[in-house]
Amino acid sequence: MRIPAKRAVALPLAALSAVALTGVVAASAQAADTVSGSVTLTVNASFLLQLAQHGIGFVPQNYTALSYANGAANVTFAETSGDAEVSTYSGTESYSGGILGFDLKTGQAVDLDTLIFDLGGTTFYGESSTSGGETPLLDLGGAQDGYIDGTSETYSATELTLDPTGADYLNSALHTTAFVSGTVIGAFTSTWVD
Repeated sequence: MRIPAKRAVALPLAALSAVALTGVVAASAQAADTVSGSVTLTVNASFLLQLAQHGIGFVPQNYTALSYANGAANVTFAETSGDAEVSTYSGTESYSGGILGFDLKTGQAVDLDTLIFDLGGTTFYGESSTSGGETPLLDLGGAQDGYIDGTSETYSATELTLDPTGADYLNSALHTTAFVSGTVIGAFTSTWVD
């Protein structure tokens, strides 16, 4: 079953209403715990070059796959737990690994060692030992699509944009002004099995 969702800013209530109008949501839909899965973040080389000009770099940690194709880096992290449900646009998925950001000019670093996807808010979160909790880093935008095939579910977005809170957090942590809210950095795909 394919469930399209095209929205730049996601509001869980609006998403539920839109899905309900298409007759896809069953009244008894229950989120099942995730058995396995992964997320792939596709980051445009142009964004990485822009950061490099500010002396900033990012290194993925404990990833399951890393590749470069068509002007973008693709990094995949394995699923550790979750209960996301495409049919209701709700739940979260957590991933192993993390992302280490550093600024060569200021000598500052930030270790985002917790990665979470919130399907209801269509936001990708990161957390570090100093962030004081989950920080919304990236918002899903562009064309967004959800698919259900038996117990397998997939959610993708053609755009990932820097969340205002995430941009402020990274600027503060790395003592820079390189991160601009709303900047499109790439794309997103998450797949999981219930």
